[in-house]
Amino acid sequence: MSLPIAFTDLIAKVAREPDSSKALQEISRAALGLTKSQHVLVAVLNEEIGELEGRAGAGDGFGDPGQRWALSVGGREGIVGYVAATGATVVTGNVHRDSRYLSVFPSTQSEMAVPVTDHDGRIRGVLNLEADALEAYEGTDTVLACALADLVMIVLEREAHLRREEALMRVGGAVGSAVTETDLIEQVIRVAEDVLRLQACSIFLIEPSGEKFVLRSSTGRLRDLVGQISYDRGEGFTGWVCDTGQPILLDNPQGDPRWRGKYVEFPSEQVASFLAVPIVWRGRGIGAIRALRRKSDNPFYDNRFRTGDMRLLAAIAEQLAIGLESVRSTERTIRGERMIAWGELSAKSSHMIGNRVFALKGDLNELRHLLAESSPSADELRELERSVSTNVRRIEEILQDFRDFVTATQLSREPTDLNTLVRETLEEVFPRRSSVQLETEYAADLPEFGIDGKRLRRAVSELIENSLSYMDKGGRLSVSTSVVDSEDNERLYGASAHRFAQIVIQDTGPGVESGKKTLIFQPFYSGRVRGMGLGLSIVKGIVDAHGGQVYEAGEPGEGAKFVILLPLTT
Repeated sequence: MSLPIAFTDLIAKVAREPDSSKALQEISRAALGLTKSQHVLVAVLNEEIGELEGRAGAGDGFGDPGQRWALSVGGREGIVGYVAATGATVVTGNVHRDSRYLSVFPSTQSEMAVPVTDHDGRIRGVLNLEADALEAYEGTDTVLACALADLVMIVLEREAHLRREEALMRVGGAVGSAVTETDLIEQVIRVAEDVLRLQACSIFLIEPSGEKFVLRSSTGRLRDLVGQISYDRGEGFTGWVCDTGQPILLDNPQGDPRWRGKYVEFPSEQVASFLAVPIVWRGRGIGAIRALRRKSDNPFYDNRFRTGDMRLLAAIAEQLAIGLESVRSTERTIRGERMIAWGELSAKSSHMIGNRVFALKGDLNELRHLLAESSPSADELRELERSVSTNVRRIEEILQDFRDFVTATQLSREPTDLNTLVRETLEEVFPRRSSVQLETEYAADLPEFGIDGKRLRRAVSELIENSLSYMDKGGRLSVSTSVVDSEDNERLYGASAHRFAQIVIQDTGPGVESGKKTLIFQPFYSGRVRGMGLGLSIVKGIVDAHGGQVYEAGEPGEGAKFVILLPLTT
């Protein structure tokens, strides 16, 4: 039979509709007229929980188009559940004579349910149609319903394709923005878990000796054993994949002679499907990404990995390998630069401390001279005490800058209220009596997220003090927090995170010359006489370690505007 014009029009509508839920709603509405049904339901299998989920419905009684319904999969769970369990199409002309029927709409007399299957023959959902007349469905209706089910599958495949495409973009963003191996690995494993809807995922990487592959990250119960457990070359599936650079996809893996079950995220007998892909760099296996699925309590639910899952995980592993090499190359460069910086730091700090020590020696000589007198003047002693105190304080400041520069990137994260942190830092740093006017604005929608509060307080206080030092004759200091999306700021294009916490510290001082906006963050660069010029370099180190960005965005001559951006990760 030729398909009706209404069906051809439906195909065009679905092809133009990028939103999957709206496309499924279009299909359900069209099915009403095409099959003379009074109610239509599109139910999709939720692979995380092993249940059908109503994604779209048409006809009186379904409520809002975006409403979702949970349906069990099994032989005694109505006709829809039966079709999802068996993959068989069911057409009944009198529902009251079918023992599988579960009444939802009292007026229903006939029901037809068609499975939605993918190219592997696995059930992805059910298209269910109900009519108020007996024997309402003919052979042509079954053909149309099957065609509509195929159209539903096309929408679901497109949705999955877009989700996987987004995953690869997110991994690419992580590769471009991660500043440490740990940061990169954590971002990649979150993407893999999210897109593949994994119940457990772990990443193993080769240790420097080249003999063992150590657990570097996990989303399962192995999370507390990161860095403590490892596989030898060729040991078990994981060691074999790491060593050979070949992937593995197995169902019921316990029957394979390579299976060891040595370190798994849940008991060996519960593993239904095992997937591992190698992380390869320059033809050599340097690790593996491993994923497991647990056996379902529902005998009708098939949650095994597919070859498409393996291809996607392999693409993620390939990008991870590139990212690891990039981060390691950067770290090698940074180590070289830090060695140079250490040399400069040693020379400058030695010179500055030497000057203060020379001054202290002068004070000691003066003290000996005064003590040699029979009755030294109290005023002279007080003046000498002030000089000693000043020089000791300057040495302490130099040493504190030194410590902060060394430890800027050593973070201890915990969930923190950024608004409270900024507010308390202002209370500590901003003078109680000041000719500078203070303005603050805090975002109401800023959630708690993982940061090192102590380090970030140091960064914020440095920027505040920096602004105040350039407004000794008065002015205005504005401090604000907000939440921004990646598309809100051109500096964030390509970043792996989608939302950022933003801190803006703006003053009405002289501002920063255009040619110096990046120079000011380099070690030892300073526009002030005091200090070693490490302040803004420390700020940058702290923010970079958080995976964020800091930059100066003010107009020269109109004041400085420092912006800190921190990825919102909990």
